[in-house]
Amino acid sequence: MLKPPTFQAINAFTGEPLSDDFPVHGKQDVDVACESAHAVARSFRQLSADKRAQLLDTIAGKLEQNASVIAERAHLETALPLVRLNGEIGRTANQLRLFSEVLRQGAWSRATLDTPNAERTPLAKPDIRKQHIAIGPVAVFGASNFPLAFSAAGGDTASALAAGCPVIVKGHSAHPGTSELVAKCIEQALTECELPQAIFTLLQGNQRELGTSLVTHPRIQAVGFTGSVSGGRALFDLAQQRPVPIPFYGELGAINPTFILPSALDDPQQLAEQYVQSMTLGSGQFCTKPGVVFVVDSDPASAFIESAQTLLLAHAPHTLLTPNIRNSYCEQSKLRASEAGLMCTTQDQGFAEVTSALFVTDSDAWRANPQWEEEIFGPQSMVVMCKDVDDMLAISETLAGSLTATLHTQEADYPAANQLLARLEEIAGRVVFNGWPTGVEVSYAMVHGGPYPASTNAASTSVGASAIERWLRPVAYQALPDALLPEALKSDNPLSVPQHFDALG
Repeated sequence: MLKPPTFQAINAFTGEPLSDDFPVHGKQDVDVACESAHAVARSFRQLSADKRAQLLDTIAGKLEQNASVIAERAHLETALPLVRLNGEIGRTANQLRLFSEVLRQGAWSRATLDTPNAERTPLAKPDIRKQHIAIGPVAVFGASNFPLAFSAAGGDTASALAAGCPVIVKGHSAHPGTSELVAKCIEQALTECELPQAIFTLLQGNQRELGTSLVTHPRIQAVGFTGSVSGGRALFDLAQQRPVPIPFYGELGAINPTFILPSALDDPQQLAEQYVQSMTLGSGQFCTKPGVVFVVDSDPASAFIESAQTLLLAHAPHTLLTPNIRNSYCEQSKLRASEAGLMCTTQDQGFAEVTSALFVTDSDAWRANPQWEEEIFGPQSMVVMCKDVDDMLAISETLAGSLTATLHTQEADYPAANQLLARLEEIAGRVVFNGWPTGVEVSYAMVHGGPYPASTNAASTSVGASAIERWLRPVAYQALPDALLPEALKSDNPLSVPQHFDALG
């Protein structure tokens, strides 16, 4: 009998395999997981919001209890510092607890009631009531750059479980040990809450077949994905080509443009320090890294660039998440540095580490090289010198979608800022004022999404309380007797959820 295939994690510091073996799950494993999830989907959807909230709270507690072991393993697999990883465990627990709060508040169901009117002419107005329900089993793809907050128990998993959807996670092959430890926390929480294990399944592997099988399986009703434009687009196309297409919520690539108006350059050194700190945070492997900065050509702008160059040359080298990410960063940076119209500030790349890179160009060269708008994942960024504010405004009209757009200005430039804001809100899910985009608050108002290629669904967010809406769909109930209505729509409102009468819920 053939031994089932396995793979090993890679030590991010040495490039050597770690000792543990992990299964390479395939189509048969996907079938079992999806059918099992389908079997429990209805009962999980109908489980009370309080019980689901209890599950999320329990998972958060298990993660915190096992934080040191999880962080140590993630450190080996990703080279991310322990301080960052412990912070990410805290963020992951906070995400779970946020959705626990959302469930207990009840507004997520969007209970909406039309007042009937038998006297209305020419037709009587019927009794119609609406709520949102879970869509069914969903697939979630773990991200390479957030082994916890966007992985097995990350935001997509938390929001989907809150909605009442069973979750099948395709763990990222770069940190399988971390994913397995987190999955055990979820399994323990399910046991403690006396819920079926099929509500959550972790599938591991390093073959494309696993992701393809998940996205195309007829039991999967939606997908959450964080990754590259090419990989995400391929899976998105598969989701749309199914006999019954499904929503695919992909977070892909973004350059997150920053616009610095002249009045904001009163302290070029300080602004440069903030810029370099943001672009190198997490070794430039944050999806909200400022990938391009537009400034108006001036002496203060030149001082800003010179300060940033000096800071980058003194910056310590970086160990990136995986050898593939490192190789891609080196190849893309080298190619970009060879292109005409650019000045590049960098150092020689080491064997296992990389150095930051800053590219500088002017607006004419930017327009002539549309490929520069493609994201390079890693510690690099570009500064574009514009002729004047009108030139900057014109460039803003040509930019593709991003997760964020940032504006630096003082009151003297508010007229131009108002013009820019009208455009920036069209291309980004979050507009940042006089700050930098790295750092995503887990909160009720946060939006982490944007027009393509930032995401495949600009009407959605992967972070914040509104993320639960990804996994819900509206159902209207017409003329049902009170005894048959869902609890959230009953006239006496036994759940005490917010009910909206003759108004949007």
